[in-house]
Amino acid sequence: MARRDPDDHTATLTTVGTVPGMTRARHLLIPTLLLAAALTGCSSNDEPAAAASAATTTAAASSAPPVDGGTYDTPLLLVDALKKGGVDCTGYSAIAQPTGAVARGNCHVAGEEYTIGIYASAADARAQPNNMVELLDGVSDVDMVLGRNWTIGTPDEPSARKVAGILGGEVFHQDA
Repeated sequence: MARRDPDDHTATLTTVGTVPGMTRARHLLIPTLLLAAALTGCSSNDEPAAAASAATTTAAASSAPPVDGGTYDTPLLLVDALKKGGVDCTGYSAIAQPTGAVARGNCHVAGEEYTIGIYASAADARAQPNNMVELLDGVSDVDMVLGRNWTIGTPDEPSARKVAGILGGEVFHQDA
């Protein structure tokens, strides 16, 4: 595999949106999720009290997930939405005092770790892929799904595409 130029900050990002320094390709979402899966969630005592409010998920009145992924108040609401879409992310563990996020935690799908973050603003969520690329440069690929105020880090691009098919949002991929 050819080593990428450290000054080349391009990546593949699917759907429509503006993230400076990234190349994007249009991706058609597979409308396999019922509207209820995109609009509902549950809270748990595993989250800090400030983050355990009801979901403010936004979606069009159709069976397809919102193109922008909507908004969520807690990582556990995203875990629940994934489960309703057929992806069981088990063993959720909140990360205390997450850097750059309001709330963050990890769970596992078929033994692979997923990292779920909720951010105070869309700008904070959009900064996360570049932060991860800088952190993991030359060590690991970066695969994520970006919603309005959330991200889900996945082990690979096919997993990210599956998550986006359930929740909506943009798929981000950057080679190591």
